[in-house]
Amino acid sequence: MKKITFILVLISYVSFAQDYTYIDFGINTQETVGNWNNISILNAADAVGLTTNLIDSNGASTGVSLTIDDAFDTVNTAGNTSPDPSLPFPDTAARDSFFGETSTFSGSLEPTGGFILTGLDPSKYYAFSIFASRNGVSDNREAQYTVVGSTTEIVTLNSSNNTTETADVLNIQSNSSGEITLTAEPGPNNTNGSGFYYLGAIEMITSDTSLSTSDFKLEQMLSVYPNPVADILELNINLEEKSKLNIEIFDINGKSVAALFNGEQDAGNFQFNWERSLSKSQISTGMYFLKINVNNREQTKKIFFK
Repeated sequence: MKKITFILVLISYVSFAQDYTYIDFGINTQETVGNWNNISILNAADAVGLTTNLIDSNGASTGVSLTIDDAFDTVNTAGNTSPDPSLPFPDTAARDSFFGETSTFSGSLEPTGGFILTGLDPSKYYAFSIFASRNGVSDNREAQYTVVGSTTEIVTLNSSNNTTETADVLNIQSNSSGEITLTAEPGPNNTNGSGFYYLGAIEMITSDTSLSTSDFKLEQMLSVYPNPVADILELNINLEEKSKLNIEIFDINGKSVAALFNGEQDAGNFQFNWERSLSKSQISTGMYFLKINVNNREQTKKIFFK
């Protein structure tokens, strides 16, 4: 009976965890450090056919490959250097991007650009948060992103002076071959004379079950760094309203091993550092689950301790 209980508890925690993959499109002299997938090249037009085997936020192989199958023009390096801290994109990912256009620019014309993901699991659900920024402009440089798997989703994002906005796709599954494609092009509200559009960075969430809008919104509100953790775990949560907040760490048996925070916090950016070495809890090397509850909305992240 104990073995059965252990298995059921383990499944209940694992099923709520999601895996995160981060992708930075930009120039090869300005890559994002850490467990990021840098799709970086001096000239984006030369990236067609470029394939990258993706790692997740823990540095583990995902078994998924990204291939640029529709060429962009070149690289924009005039993106925003101070993205909103609630976003999962650091300045190195926000400040550069691939771009294309619908009118010939410097001898090039790339009305669409995109990539294909292969090696996906058709039974899983995928969410994409897409960011792009072009600073110092006064026109609308909206991009339209068409994401095709077993279904088709279309979202838009105006990159002009953008620091806070993302284009989000929820709960798309791959086709039966384990593929999802993304195509970028100018959006219907784009007013730029050359039809410039951009693709800067992507957060991809892989889940066994579909995410609700509130689940996804909560995920966008928080960031956890670093992962794996040596000693200090840093949490950043952007609270939209005064919130009742509870943060705990559970082991793989579903046992709470550390209570990090329990209380009310005012609206705004809540930053919290937890030091493993100062904790009374004896957390050994291995995999754990960080459970965050904000006003009865829960998010569970898989974390590793070195």
